Amino acid sequence: MFGRRRKTKRGFFATIRAWIRFGKRLAIFLLILALAGLYYMHRLDRIIAAKFDQPRKWNLPSRVFSDAEYLYPGIDIDSRHLVAKLDRLLYRDTGTSIHGPGDYARTASALEIYLHDFEYPNEVFSGFPLRLELSGSIITSIINKESGEKLDVTRLEPEMVASVFDERMEDRTLVTLSEVPRNLLEAIIAVEDNRFFRHHGVDPVGIARAMFSNFKAGRVVQGGSTLTQQLVKNFFLTPQRSFWRKFNEALMSLQIERRHTKGEILQAYLNEIYLGQRGTSSISGVSEAAKFFFAKNVGQLTLAESALLAGMIRSPNEYNPMKHQGRAKERRNTVLGLMWENKLISEAAYTRAKLEPIVTPKQKVRVVTAPYFIDFVKQQLAEFYPQEVLESEGLRIFTTLDMFSQIVAEEAVVAELAQLEKSYASLLPKSHSGLLQGCVIEMQPSNGYIRAMVGGRDYAESQFNRCTQGRRQPGSTFKPFVYLTALDPIRSQKSITPSTILDDSSFTVQSGGEPWTPKNYDQKEHGRVTVRTALEQSYNIATARLAIDAGLERVVQTAADAGITSPLSPVPSLALGAFEVRPLEMAAAYAIFPNGGIRAEPIAVMNVVTKDGLVVERRSIKMKREFDPAAVYLTTNLMKGVIDRGTGAAARALGFTGIAAGKTGTTSSYRDAWFVGFTPQKLGLVWVGYDDNAEMKMSGARAALPIWARFMRNVALTPNAGDFARPRNVVTIKVDLKNGGRYKKSCKDEFDEAFIDGTEPEESCDEIHLQAYASPDYF
Repeated sequence: MFGRRRKTKRGFFATIRAWIRFGKRLAIFLLILALAGLYYMHRLDRIIAAKFDQPRKWNLPSRVFSDAEYLYPGIDIDSRHLVAKLDRLLYRDTGTSIHGPGDYARTASALEIYLHDFEYPNEVFSGFPLRLELSGSIITSIINKESGEKLDVTRLEPEMVASVFDERMEDRTLVTLSEVPRNLLEAIIAVEDNRFFRHHGVDPVGIARAMFSNFKAGRVVQGGSTLTQQLVKNFFLTPQRSFWRKFNEALMSLQIERRHTKGEILQAYLNEIYLGQRGTSSISGVSEAAKFFFAKNVGQLTLAESALLAGMIRSPNEYNPMKHQGRAKERRNTVLGLMWENKLISEAAYTRAKLEPIVTPKQKVRVVTAPYFIDFVKQQLAEFYPQEVLESEGLRIFTTLDMFSQIVAEEAVVAELAQLEKSYASLLPKSHSGLLQGCVIEMQPSNGYIRAMVGGRDYAESQFNRCTQGRRQPGSTFKPFVYLTALDPIRSQKSITPSTILDDSSFTVQSGGEPWTPKNYDQKEHGRVTVRTALEQSYNIATARLAIDAGLERVVQTAADAGITSPLSPVPSLALGAFEVRPLEMAAAYAIFPNGGIRAEPIAVMNVVTKDGLVVERRSIKMKREFDPAAVYLTTNLMKGVIDRGTGAAARALGFTGIAAGKTGTTSSYRDAWFVGFTPQKLGLVWVGYDDNAEMKMSGARAALPIWARFMRNVALTPNAGDFARPRNVVTIKVDLKNGGRYKKSCKDEFDEAFIDGTEPEESCDEIHLQAYASPDYF
């Protein structure tokens, strides 16, 4: 018996020791678990600190803007497609009257626009109601409806034409809590987390309520996630549904609530939340959503609009008011009901908001336009701004782009190239698999602004920019620089006038040790012709002789001074454009003619502004006088004849009626077709050809000129444009158009010709005899 008690006692102590060992192991396990938990919490804390606690929480895309649109009396709003522009700018057509920013209304006698606020470089513009009084579609006067003041000119804000995104492709405009209307804050809290100010990141009461509601309904009708949890999920985690994601979401929500105030969390939520898609980019944050869905700043939202945005958070695509207005209205009214039940709004406000119609802009998805121009802008910016900066710093890049000109240019290239392929299929190479390509550039000569750029037929098919990257022979478009050299008595070895007689008979000259014999495109010789006739009819032989007489080195210098940067050799074939040049160089060089001899460097970017409004770059206009205005005017006057009577005369038949000058260009074997033409205010260049230099058997007049005419007859509609400015030392006298002599009644073709004062011809028309004159028949 005694032995049994001893055994029992030993068993008791063994059990105690076992429990102690178990306790130690459990304590070690719990300690390890606690340390692991602390380490895990610390790691999550570091993730939060590294990303969420920083002043810059998001990568903000840089945004590229067009130039502003200036409106003044005399403009035809239908020809400029002004209403379409308002739609692209996300204005709303409100019928017959306007009520607030972003509204427009057109009647038979007026177009009323309530202008948006806009932050220009160094200027914050406050929108106001505007009335454009019309006669038909022509603006007759502009009135500020607030003040009653008549305005000489006003402007529509620039269009955002592109964004430079990182890989997440999120469109976002940051907003502070103070900028968000109270109605929107209360609507979001009411529908998404009505206990937001009473929990610490995770809400057990909300979770229990959601579980009960879902069980009762037999489906998921309510979520238990707090605003903080939604923020964590969107900001840090993936959309993947798993226990670990929910676990991390809860832990990080508790951490964020410990580190940040409710106001800071709510502000971050308002900027982070996903509210739909715009093409390939997401609409992130309430500010971006307000602009896209209602064409308003977030602070201008009505109660009904605020309720709609709040309701969209649960399922942005399902409640998108642009696609599903019925669902959106039902969801909006549900949110309004919650706000009324929670005594956040009065019954009267609830009733009014339910009756408010949903008005959204017509432009549902921003169409990416001007892709070649945007690429050119990015290339220019890349010299000074790393790609990471462009993708994350929220820069605002203001460009020289005229959206109307750009759209017209894109349409002209696509339509006219297709027409060429259809109408002249027999002239195109049968075995060629590629499409004809084209390039269009519009420049504003007075300042060098690039107003439009189309670098190819289809950007999706080919991103190669033929305007800036292509190197092609300019052919006869180079000839005006030969004539400019010869007409300038300082530049030329042998000065001439428009009436000087040139020899268009065949000759041979040694060039690089080989004989070179220029030929005219019609394979004819035209004998003695005037300078005017030689340029108007694009005679190669006469032009080559003139270049040699003027001095080939001097012609090279003229081209360089005008802005052609490609290397040129002083050889006779230079006169006929037998070298390679980029189209943008040619456009810039031609700008000296409407600009009176002043060279303007091409500009695509005007200003770069930070997200805080600081102008970090302002690109100045670079102008330099390079040429004698009188010689430039004489050359321009000769090129007016190209359009009125010469190789570019088809422009008139194609409907272009304005004052203009220009030059066709066709290279040997018809590999390149050009037309460069300009008015006093606008310059347009067109190139057409194959990327592989295949022959197309079409001249510049046939292939390029139709694109130019279609483009310019739409964009060159400046009221009271006037003629090219004539220098004081240039006089005009009547001459015979055929032979350049002073006009007499016995002469046949009376013409007002321009001369530098003192260089007018002395002989009369009947004292000058021209032999073998003939008109070309090849254009």
